[in-house]
Amino acid sequence: MGTGSTDIRERIAAAWGAAWQRGEVDVLDTVLADGYRRHGRTAQDAADLKANITACRAGFPDLVTVIEDCVVEGDRVATRWVSRGTHTGRLMDVPPTGRTVTVSGATFSRVEDGMVAEEWVTWDPRQLLTALGIIPLDSEPAQAPAPGAAVAPARHARSVVAS
Repeated sequence: MGTGSTDIRERIAAAWGAAWQRGEVDVLDTVLADGYRRHGRTAQDAADLKANITACRAGFPDLVTVIEDCVVEGDRVATRWVSRGTHTGRLMDVPPTGRTVTVSGATFSRVEDGMVAEEWVTWDPRQLLTALGIIPLDSEPAQAPAPGAAVAPARHARSVVAS
């Protein structure tokens, strides 16, 4: 396995394409290091990431994620991406809306021995929830519910998709 910037960029693009567009999540094993951690609202390991992708694809079976930019410098990779799909399946507690949505974000990765050891993902879950009609366009930013608080389905969906 090579460790150059072109190699990691091509391997990430291939793995993302297989996982996000075809649901072949085990291909991620070719780019994720043992002990991989994904940082976001909730920390995830490789199994969590695969489950998250599978759940997203169940809600959006035609999901397409395109890497628009990928910059490699040293042991860091910055990836800007756009995902588009039609909500025709259940996404956690949210029944299908039939709406086509587009969301975008960025993922910053740390590479170790040619494998992605950690990722920090940033995107606006309100963009998705607004496009699905779950929250109105002029809603306040999402806030995490207090521990033990009752959670309505829409708010639950918000916390799920925000990871």
